Amino acid sequence: MKTLFNTKLYRQFALANHSKEPHIYIVIGSTKTSTIPGISIAGATAELTLTTPCLDIEYLVTGKPLSMDILPVTPTGIPTPALVTRGVLNKAKIPVTIIDAGSYLTPRIPHVTLPSKHIGGRIDKETALPEGYAEKIYREARVFGHSITGVNNLLVLAESIPGGTTTALGVLIGLGYEAYGKVSSSGPENPHKLKKSIVSKAYDRCIKKNSCSDPFRVVEEMGDPVHIALAGLAAGVLDAGGSLVLSGGTQMASVLALLKLSRGIDVGSDQLILVTTKWLIEDPSSDYPGLVRSVDPNVPVLYYDYDFRDSPYDGLKSYEKGFVKEGVGIGGSGYIAFAIRGLNDNAILSGVYEEYERVAREAGLL
Repeated sequence: MKTLFNTKLYRQFALANHSKEPHIYIVIGSTKTSTIPGISIAGATAELTLTTPCLDIEYLVTGKPLSMDILPVTPTGIPTPALVTRGVLNKAKIPVTIIDAGSYLTPRIPHVTLPSKHIGGRIDKETALPEGYAEKIYREARVFGHSITGVNNLLVLAESIPGGTTTALGVLIGLGYEAYGKVSSSGPENPHKLKKSIVSKAYDRCIKKNSCSDPFRVVEEMGDPVHIALAGLAAGVLDAGGSLVLSGGTQMASVLALLKLSRGIDVGSDQLILVTTKWLIEDPSSDYPGLVRSVDPNVPVLYYDYDFRDSPYDGLKSYEKGFVKEGVGIGGSGYIAFAIRGLNDNAILSGVYEEYERVAREAGLL
């Protein structure tokens, strides 16, 4: 586990939370933006990316997808980050709760559904959400975040939404940040030109409607249901005095920006840290630390140093080649297992390998 900046604030956070009980909350949703060819490889086909969040968390919780008889994989067969997260959570005995903010498929497991959940639109051709929905989702999530916050728990917020780096770019651009060329991608080739083309169309629409002065309207034109739900959850937790880990990649920069605007203050404090993976930090095609600094330079940023270079499994070795990088709480689960549960790197790796072997055996690959 390594700290990128604001080590002093992180030490205060760690001291205050080292003995608390962690719980991961994963917000899922779909955006039709993910079906644009070349935007996301978080599914065997572009259309199947809509189903990935549901299948991810069904597998994460039960050990297998329930809505469809397929495991969410890339077109070349690289496993979902949910496999890594599941292996770590099992080893560290960390509970997880799923929140549906707008999944294309309804998960066939117990979960929390936000009353105003809504699938995100394809932002280059249509609005992301109907008018008024972003604020509804935010307020519902904020109430829930407040309700789950306790003195002795540490909450970790994560996401699953293919196409989410493109909609995160939309939110950041709509809010006035210089984010073009800085967001990450689920593949080794980052389609910055395609993302800019998509977001530019949404931004033009936002400007013509005079919507970019309101963060909720920005989300409705250029975002998706997941980022605004995460911002609401985080606001509710912080309002209640809770401690919070935002687990994810460049999408969490947009969440941070929405959280900052919705609360009207800087959010840097010893209550909040951001955690990701080394693969995203080392990605030469993105600038996660720079995006976070531009939003709020007082928020500590950490990353867990997963190392699959010597893995016996090619699917996991692909992570070292720039595939996947983040998602489904992979960074936050590594952090909690290491920093809160006290597991060493080898124990964490063994949890991942055990889960990979189980899945491979059941699929007849071993």
